[in-house]
Amino acid sequence: MDELRCTFCGSANIIEDKNSGELVCGDCGHVLDRIIYSDPEWRAYSYGDRVKRERAGAPITPLLHDLGLSTRYRKNAKINSDEERTMIAILSEIYRISSSLNIPQSAAQAAAIFLRKVGGEIRSSRKFLRALPASLIYLSLKVHGIPRDLKEVAEVSGLEQKTIRRCYLKLAESLKVRSLTDVDVYISKMVKILGLPGEVEHLANKIYKKAAIKGLTQGKNTKAIAAAATYLAARTLGIPISQRRLVKEVGVSKSTLRRRLREFEAVLSDENIRKESRITLRRINLATEVNEIGRRSH
Repeated sequence: MDELRCTFCGSANIIEDKNSGELVCGDCGHVLDRIIYSDPEWRAYSYGDRVKRERAGAPITPLLHDLGLSTRYRKNAKINSDEERTMIAILSEIYRISSSLNIPQSAAQAAAIFLRKVGGEIRSSRKFLRALPASLIYLSLKVHGIPRDLKEVAEVSGLEQKTIRRCYLKLAESLKVRSLTDVDVYISKMVKILGLPGEVEHLANKIYKKAAIKGLTQGKNTKAIAAAATYLAARTLGIPISQRRLVKEVGVSKSTLRRRLREFEAVLSDENIRKESRITLRRINLATEVNEIGRRSH
């Protein structure tokens, strides 16, 4: 971009005079052009004055019923529409639940977007109205692949898990969206919580995928499958792990875990899994020997 210069004396000392709305040469005083005054017509001498006098709305966000486009005077106006009042109530609850669960804002905003896409028959249904905010949050968590339990959402919302699940399934069917929360996400979460090495996660994913190929995971609880794969992987690699602690952290019953373990036992006889286990064990043993040598040398 060319430097602006005075057409009379050629000086580059051009001043933007906002009081007069003019571009003026600072050397000879020649007026080059007029400018449009873009600042507000009021003055603010403190942050409080600025907040009181600003009339623009909040930044655009789906978490507000009007997307944040309304001015202050519009927001103070009476809301006459029942649908608008319902929307405000649901969005407020979505914001409350998402804040309590400390989930990413993108997931909360996705829940608000889902709300706008849902058909009127669900939004106006008394059967689903109370469970709608929590169900939208749970659906968003699933779509984003965030491993948060239905139990956590139910505790924060104060609703029963089965009520939220029914509404969630209806929403998923209506919006035609599918979950990205796969078993590997839960395996990763369990390995982190239990403080297990990364080799356990790698082998657990191999066991799970082989079990899926054999049809052992169809229609089964995702967390129970992940827990069984994690337990078998740790046990195969000789890493101690307690079933009691595992079921407590995961939130499944011990009987469910044992049923999945019995079903998955056949997977351990697979040649590829056994080969993978031997390779991983050698890697762990080698790392242990190197660490031991390093410790002795010091």
